[in-house]
Amino acid sequence: MARLSLTRTGSTDYRAYLRSPQWGFRRVRWFRDARAGGCEPACPVCQLTLTEAGTLDLHHLRYDGVQRDTSTGAWKAQEKDEDLMPMCRAHHEQLHAFLDARKEYFGWDRRRATVLIVVRMIRRHRKKTP
Repeated sequence: MARLSLTRTGSTDYRAYLRSPQWGFRRVRWFRDARAGGCEPACPVCQLTLTEAGTLDLHHLRYDGVQRDTSTGAWKAQEKDEDLMPMCRAHHEQLHAFLDARKEYFGWDRRRATVLIVVRMIRRHRKKTP
């Protein structure tokens, strides 16, 4: 089994993974587990909840649980719960605009870069909202 580098969201492999049934099941399990633990998933920037939005994206802080069987091509979605962060679509796209396009984040640990960007987004969001 080989672990592919899925660090760039525009990669063909990454898009294929996000369309896989394995990712679909993993997403459902993440939201189910969060709610079972007494947490209503919400975007950390705007606090829009899963109940309010109907759906939230899950942002990868790490890809360590994502694997593809080299002989069958089947994906394995075994990300740890703490390696995924719920986000509304608008803020997830904004995060990627910073993460994927700004050179200062290249080579950074993905979790560290994400946390820094999200903190900045929260500060901006609070300034805009009365």
